[in-house]
Amino acid sequence: MVNFGQAAVGIILLLIVVGGLLYLFYSRTNAVEKTGYGSLIMLALVSLMIPTFWIMESNNQDTAKVTQFENAVQSGMQLYAQYCVQNCYGIKDNKIVNATYNGYPLEQFKAMTDADVQRIISAGIYNPAAPPPPNPNLIQKSDQYGGALLSDYVNYLFDFIRSSDPSYLAKNGYPTNLNGFAKLPSYLQSSNQQQYQAAVTYASLGQFGKAVDMTNQKEVTIDMVNPGENGATCESKTACYAAINVKVKVGTVITWVNKTSVGHTVTAIEGQDTSKAAPNVFDSGLTTLIPTNGKFSYTVTKAAYDLNADHSVTYYCRVHPDMLGRLEIVE
Repeated sequence: MVNFGQAAVGIILLLIVVGGLLYLFYSRTNAVEKTGYGSLIMLALVSLMIPTFWIMESNNQDTAKVTQFENAVQSGMQLYAQYCVQNCYGIKDNKIVNATYNGYPLEQFKAMTDADVQRIISAGIYNPAAPPPPNPNLIQKSDQYGGALLSDYVNYLFDFIRSSDPSYLAKNGYPTNLNGFAKLPSYLQSSNQQQYQAAVTYASLGQFGKAVDMTNQKEVTIDMVNPGENGATCESKTACYAAINVKVKVGTVITWVNKTSVGHTVTAIEGQDTSKAAPNVFDSGLTTLIPTNGKFSYTVTKAAYDLNADHSVTYYCRVHPDMLGRLEIVE
């Protein structure tokens, strides 16, 4: 990156030297012509080289600064993936959505000072306006506060979070394409497929909408259909459950019918994490997929009602993790 201030200084120096040479050229004596004029020409050449080297050194420093920041963002991305607390991001169309750190959205970080961001990371301050994590011990702190984050780790996470702010990048002379969040999906695909799929699931949860009330029915049928069939809107490109969100009572018999051309499962999960199957609630099984026109039945139990605090059960297809359904259960 060219430092135009330094270049201007060098050019001014060169003009001064050239002006001096021109003055001496027109007022020179024989002695000056024989001895000093050649030295002054050399001085002019050296003066010309000074700003050139100055600019080159500035470029090297700027390149090193960008490389150091890029490496810090990469390290921060890995720490972010490792220490993520309670659905801190989703993945939709291979892009990060709804990203947070300690419950703070990225947009909120953009309005904070650097000191505030550092303090939130270092002290493990969780957003009081966000739902608290089920296990507060998962919130990371720096070693100064008795946590596992070294001072370098805090700096890496800070740089990673700040990389999402184009104004911060521009202000500090960094290219705007250094956003670490844009690289996170590819990193997870290569290093942690389960975490990638859990993030895909989390991003898809908004599809459920209002539950279809079937609490007055003792037996309920839920079809597995192709996108667009029976008015179903599928986040998955393969298939979806229709209806996708159903309110039922404990004791209701639910039968899923596969009306697609490929096999599926019906598998309950804990919370909203597809890496945590809950076969004790229900699971049709990965080794015996529900075939075309096949069925799987389940009687809603008290265990399903008690699985989550909001008395809902999210379920999915093990073969197609972005194929999700939801039960809202009442007693």
